[in-house]
Order: sequence, then structure tokens, then C-alpha cells
Amino acid sequence: MSDSLSYHFWNSGVLIRNDETYEKIEGTKDGVILHLQSGKKMKADCLLFANGRTGNTDSLNLKAVGLKADSRGQLKVNDNYGTEVEHIYAVGDVIGYPSLASAAYDQGRIVAQAICEGQAKGRLIDHIPTGIYTIPEISSVGKTEQELTADKVPYEVGRAQFKHLARAQIAGMDVGSLKILFHRETKEILGIHCFGERAAEIIHIGQAIFEQKGEGNTLDYFINTTFNYPTMAEAYRVAALNGLNRLF
Repeated sequence: MSDSLSYHFWNSGVLIRNDETYEKIEGTKDGVILHLQSGKKMKADCLLFANGRTGNTDSLNLKAVGLKADSRGQLKVNDNYGTEVEHIYAVGDVIGYPSLASAAYDQGRIVAQAICEGQAKGRLIDHIPTGIYTIPEISSVGKTEQELTADKVPYEVGRAQFKHLARAQIAGMDVGSLKILFHRETKEILGIHCFGERAAEIIHIGQAIFEQKGEGNTLDYFINTTFNYPTMAEAYRVAALNGLNRLF
């Protein structure tokens, strides 16, 4: 997925330098020059430096209530999202991972339950979908191929290219693909990854099946289900059949 995005960035005139480390930044009258440790130099009008997220806690006067944030402005919490100070809770970016708005909504509901009932019964799901809103988008849920390989899980891959889908051709969304990772023996779905326009929407179809327990979470669901035609959802059936063919 990253390689696909890199390719389309390149087609849009974006130069990507992977595995580089900057040495110094030189300001000029009309821009900046980035000096890399490899000896390369990159000149641009401006520099955007992304260094992760920090909790917006600097102006909260945490010291007054006996709390202290870490170097990234984040607070430690327990299973109920309670801080080190009783009756003070924290959710969202101020507690770190996963730092997603979607997760923060659920965390807030869990805290409300903890406040009202003394103990939260709800929990975040184990596999939270991620959406990267580049052009085109990337979205995924579950394991990656690298993780499955490291864990020595026997997996197979089913793929569907958007350009082969009638709906994508009609809508001009032929750039993109859907990838389903599944167990070779049980056909259990292990991960779903999507690249292309509306990927962050398309991923939720697979997530609904991925979160099912037992036999409900297998490749067979997508193989045996009749999808509306033409739709982008049909990519799941195409990918599932593609993966099934790899088992024989």
C-alpha cells in the first residue's frame, strides 16, 4: 500500500526520500535548504517537520490538581481512563495511542459509564481501523503482512484491483486496490488493507466481518455473499475469490 501511494505521489510530482536523516536546516532569503546526512541537499520554499503528536496540556495547569504530563504532554490512565488523581479522567490525544478521533469518542463514552456506575463495562475494540487521508486514501484494520510473517502465521493474500470493478470504471476511481489477509488453513480473516479513493469508507465493510467471532470471520462470507452490482463493495468478493484460488 505504501509503495502504491509512493508511486502516485511520484506521478503528481512529489519526490520521496526514504530512510534519510537530516543533518541541519539552512534558512535562505527565499526558502530553506535541508542538508541530509547522506550528503544530499533539498531546497524548498518552506519546511514542514512532522514529529508525532503531543497532548495539548500545557495551559491546563495540571500541577494545581496534582497531575504531571510526560515529555509529550500525555497523561497516564488506568482501564477506566482514570488519572493518578481520583475523579479526574482523561481521553483522546492527551493519553497517547491510538490518538484517533474515532477512538476518543468511544473513550469518552467509557468514561461516562465509569463516572455514573463506578466501573466501565465497555472497552475499545482490539483492532481499531486507521485512515490516512492522502490522495488517494489508505485504510486498514488488523494485521499487516510484516506482522504475520514475524509471528510465523501461515497466511495468504486475496487482492482486487479497482480498475477491474465496473463501479470504479463508471466513477473514474480506477486507481486503488483491496487486500485481504487470511489464514491458509482456517480461512480466518487476519487483516484488511485498502488503497484508493474512499478507502476509509470501504474498509468498514470488511471490519464488520473481521470483528465477528468463530466461523463468521472467514473468507467464505465474502465468497458466498451476493453484492450489489455495480458497487465498490464487490471488491471484497473479487479479492476473496482471488485468495481462494491461491489455495489450490
